[in-house]
Amino acid sequence: MLLLVIGVTDILQGIAAIRRNAFLNTAGYTYSFNLTSWGWIHLAIGVLLALVGMALLARARWARYAGIGLAALNMIAQFMYLPHQPVWAVVGMALSAFIIWALANDRGALDAGARSGSGART
Repeated sequence: MLLLVIGVTDILQGIAAIRRNAFLNTAGYTYSFNLTSWGWIHLAIGVLLALVGMALLARARWARYAGIGLAALNMIAQFMYLPHQPVWAVVGMALSAFIIWALANDRGALDAGARSGSGART
């Protein structure tokens, strides 16, 4: 569910950046793009995150790995966006890290195997 939420917030962040259509002054920063470019980047990542979040809710097996990859991509994008919106970028990176941890440590698959008798019980 958190993957879906962060996807929607990235979509809103992207729309806000596209509507401003200004250049953020970050002199000397390596990843300087105009605000519209950042808006489209966040919008695209947000749509993908939301779609994978819905696939996870539908229990698609592939969505777990796609979610880990997209959350990592979102963490990188938020890091590069850090000088523009520092507070939200840090929150986005923390949420992405938590999503990666949660998807990598899926206890539901382990519990389902133990209940069916195919897994070892401790």
